[in-house]
Amino acid sequence: MSNFSPVLRTLGASVLAAGGVFALSGCGVLMSVIGGGNVMELNVGDCFVEEEMNTALSGGEVSNIPLVDCAEEHDSEFFFAYDMTEAEYPGDEATMTQAEELCTGENFTNFIGVPYAESEIYAYYLYPTQQTWDQLNDREIICYVTTADIGEMVTGTLEGANR
Repeated sequence: MSNFSPVLRTLGASVLAAGGVFALSGCGVLMSVIGGGNVMELNVGDCFVEEEMNTALSGGEVSNIPLVDCAEEHDSEFFFAYDMTEAEYPGDEATMTQAEELCTGENFTNFIGVPYAESEIYAYYLYPTQQTWDQLNDREIICYVTTADIGEMVTGTLEGANR
């Protein structure tokens, strides 16, 4: 069980996600990532080391998000994706609220096996900004789980971790 209250966990997830979005939207140019895709092509089941992703996101342009084979050591995994259906961008706050609900609610529980408030595993997300919505037709919220906050590397999927 986490040592942090659900409110603090949610606040932490929101701050990290907002930082990631700031980095993603800072330049408006999305470059190719390692693995032959770009940030618009991340998939459920892709694994990575969160520190390496944060480093990639912190530089004005996204030049790579180094994905790793899930059989190798990693601490994070994309577990849920959702395509927004609104005709107009609903705004950052509404989009972050929707992302938080999708990533820390039933989808998290179904993937990990315990409710978010009871889990020691954290959930974060990437979501479209006004800029990526307009310029790249980006509608996807993609959620990921991580053990980075507890300093643990894993091999294999985190699905069914039950902790």
